[in-house]
Amino acid sequence: MGEGAFVGVYAPNVYLVLGDGKAAFIDTAYGKDDEVRAQLGAWEALGSPPVAGIILTHRHGDHIGGAVRLHEATGGPILTSYEERAAVDAGLTGGKVGRVVRSGDTLDLGGTTLEFIETPGHTLGSLCIYLREDSVLFSGDMILGTGTTVISPDHGDMRLYIESLRGLLDYHAAVIAPGHGPEIYAANAKIQSLIDHRLDREAQLLRLIGEGKHTIGELFQAVYPELHPGLHDTARSQIRAHLNKLEQDGGVQMNREGLWSVRESRPS
Repeated sequence: MGEGAFVGVYAPNVYLVLGDGKAAFIDTAYGKDDEVRAQLGAWEALGSPPVAGIILTHRHGDHIGGAVRLHEATGGPILTSYEERAAVDAGLTGGKVGRVVRSGDTLDLGGTTLEFIETPGHTLGSLCIYLREDSVLFSGDMILGTGTTVISPDHGDMRLYIESLRGLLDYHAAVIAPGHGPEIYAANAKIQSLIDHRLDREAQLLRLIGEGKHTIGELFQAVYPELHPGLHDTARSQIRAHLNKLEQDGGVQMNREGLWSVRESRPS
């Protein structure tokens, strides 16, 4: 991959990007001993180059768990987005974020440039990273190798998620390196399919509400009739996230009893 290289270590995926003289980690998994040993082993096998950053795409424990130990072993600063900093700091034990980044900021590894892209949606501070020289998009949990990501209304936003996906189309990435699962080589086709899936689900919910299904429970039964019980709460959260977007867009409304209805168009 030109001057840059990356290797995936375990699931969740951890990437070690190597430039001409410097390296960076992208995400750090749970921080289990075997994970950290594998990550440090990959770094040492490259000659233990200076680590310019330990980049955390978002706050969840399966992505930030090893950050402090990697920082202690390599001296590399912990990086995340401005919006995610407080949540990441709260989740780290014995360490803090050393640098916050905004869209357009870069990290120069020597012949290899990592560009940061703020992509709120999965969480409000989710971050993607674009390796310019090789057109690789590190997507964290914004885009997964298989399936679709969770958008929880507790710390995410469906409207922002779709907007962020549309913005990622502009990069025309050659490959997506996701936070979970295998690399994706039809990058824009994958991104567009995720946008279409969310809009199709939105249209489905509007139709179901119009047909008389006015509660999240009724909508859940109609959309996910055979879902594994362990995923029920997650699915209800997804529906809530979609309803929040539809409400923001003026498509639906909820009354005092918690019943949803399609908002009638007002005359212009």
